[in-house]
This record gives sequence, structure tokens and C-alpha cells, in this order.
Amino acid sequence: MEQEDTTPISINIAESITSKHVSYLIKGEDKIGQFEALRRYSDFHILRITLLQRWPGCYVPPIPAKQALGNNEQKVVEDRKRFLQYFLEQVAKLRHIYFSDEFQTFLRTKNTDMEKALQGLPKQSISEVYEKFKKNFPHLNGKEVTSDLILKVSSFSTYLSKSTKQLESLKEQVKLLAAAKKQYTDQFNVMTQTIVPEYEKNILIEYVNHKTENLIFTNQNDVNVTAREIKDQNAQTNNYDYLVDLLRIECREVEAFQETLKQKEFVDNLKSSAQQKLRDQNSELVKLQAGKTTFKSMFSKGSNTEQAQILEKKIQDTQNEIKILEDLCIMITSILCFDEIDRFKKNKQNKYYEILIKVSQLEQQLNELYIKFWSQVSKGTEAEVVV
Repeated sequence: MEQEDTTPISINIAESITSKHVSYLIKGEDKIGQFEALRRYSDFHILRITLLQRWPGCYVPPIPAKQALGNNEQKVVEDRKRFLQYFLEQVAKLRHIYFSDEFQTFLRTKNTDMEKALQGLPKQSISEVYEKFKKNFPHLNGKEVTSDLILKVSSFSTYLSKSTKQLESLKEQVKLLAAAKKQYTDQFNVMTQTIVPEYEKNILIEYVNHKTENLIFTNQNDVNVTAREIKDQNAQTNNYDYLVDLLRIECREVEAFQETLKQKEFVDNLKSSAQQKLRDQNSELVKLQAGKTTFKSMFSKGSNTEQAQILEKKIQDTQNEIKILEDLCIMITSILCFDEIDRFKKNKQNKYYEILIKVSQLEQQLNELYIKFWSQVSKGTEAEVVV
């Protein structure tokens, strides 16, 4: 059995370059060697569409959604850069996608017209897609597709459809929560650096007989130092933004998986169309063999016998087409049931727990600073209380 390739892959967006359009400089190294590519958002977009079409039934990670306006604004550029980096990292975990002709063309072609470069790849027949899948998923060759597996795909599709609206609602709620947290942080900074110090210098100073040593926020250096530490940590990140990103990514990933399932439906429909064509051909053949004139035979050359012989060859071709499509449908269902759905669920679990751990650690650090700050304020105030 062929061993799984575990060669490390390094792939990063080194920087974003803004001119007339925004481009992202991708650098990295894999088993093929080093690479460097300058790509626009539209290049990522056409790459992903191509991957979906040429790898039907295989999950392709999402990229950020298109925006009608503001694509060159720095905030949008940095946001896109972060999410495109996530896309690249996720693709690197899917070796069959990463080392595909499509993705390697994206990384290594010198053609600046990405659509033209990808369209220049050899066209794939149904049998070639099936053989490609057999090569990339050898552990699934010969797997039997049972009614339970078909139900697994159907049930997960239903779940994704139901969860979409709820995810969008939760995302908006967390956005409001993150905005409220930022507002609290801003107000805390104003209170500790402006309002209270001004009160002490302009109002309290009279009550303490102009003894500046009695001013807590003006005189207590440790209080000001801790207040600045709180400000600096809050300036680095709003911890709740991690939760916003979690839900933003999950919304896009759910959409991406639904697109994967649509590609499966597309192949299923090809099979159904071929089966209908076979039924029509067989019906036509029966009529020709009975010596009847059919609508098609009226516009065809040759006797009924000659037309029947031609049709028999077409029927054989259609039967072969159906057999390949049936095999491909089985393979796609196996990929979804044994690989994609389980991996998607596992990744969602791990990402959720990873974010919770990160947010909880940062919140603990921040709360420790708040406790330290208010303890210093309390200690300084107790020393000044007049009995």
C-alpha cells in the first residue's frame, strides 16, 4: 500500500500590494520546490470554481465573499488577506487538491491570465475523472454504497440547509457583542485617562487642600501603568473578534460544502440523463426492428435495418457511459461519506475548541489586569480616606 505523503508544505501570503488592483504575494515551499506567485482575488475565485468543476464531490475550502465596493480599502485588503491565507492553509491539508494540476498551475504558472491558464488544462472525460479519483482515493476503491451511506449524505445536506440561517443570526449577534466590548473598552480608556484625572485636578484638588499626593490617578504611577497595559492589550485585539471570525468562516464553509453537494447532484443528473437516453434509444430500436417508421428515422438515411445497426452501437456507447457514471457516483458518495463529511465535522470541533481556548486565555489575562488595576485604585484610595 502506498504510504501517505507527509512532506511539509509551507505556504504564506507574504504581503498585499495595492496599485490599480490589489495583489497578494504568495511564497512557499513543498516537495516540488520553492514557489512565488503574485495573485489577485479574482485569480483565487476562478481557481476555486475550476476546482469545484474538475473535482466533483470533493470539498474545496471557501474564499472571502465578493464585495461590490471598497476592495482597495486597507481594512478590506487586510481582512481578505487573512481569509485567503486561511484558504491556502486548508488546501495544503488536502493533498489531492494541493498537488492537483489546477492548484499547481495557480501557484507556478507564469501566465498572468489565470482564467486562460486554467482553461488551458486538458479537458477531462468522465472516465478520466473516475480514474483520477481511484488514484487519489485508493482506500475507497471497491467500497459498497449502502442505503445508510446515502442517508448520511442526505441528512447532512438537510442539516447544512437548516443551520445556514441560524449561523448568520449568531454571527450578527456576536458582531454586536464585539462592538459593545469595543465601546466599553473605549469608554474605560476615556474614564481612566481623561475624566477621572480631570476630576481630580480640577475638582478634588480643592477638597484635599491642593495636596497633589492625595490624587489617585494623578499621583499613583502604578495605577496609570496598569491602565496603559489594559489599553495596549485591548488595542492589540478585541477578543470577541475571534468569535466573529469563527462564525464568518463557518458560514462560508457551510456554503462551500453545499456547493460540493451540488456538484454531486450534477453528476447524479448526468447519470439520470444517460439512463433516460438509453430508455429512449431502446424504445426507438424496438420500433425499427418491428419495421415501423419513427420520427427520427424519417430524417435519417438508410433502411430500418441499417438504422437499427447504427442505433445498437449508440446503445452500447450509452451503456458504457452509464457504467462509468454509476462507478463515479459510487466513488463520490464514498468520498463524501468516508472522508469529507467526517473531516468537516472534526475540523469544526477542533476550530471551535481552539478559538474558545484562545479567547478564554486572553480574557483571563485581561481580567487579571482589570483586577490588578482596581486593587491598586482601592489600595491607594484606602490610604487617603479621612476618618
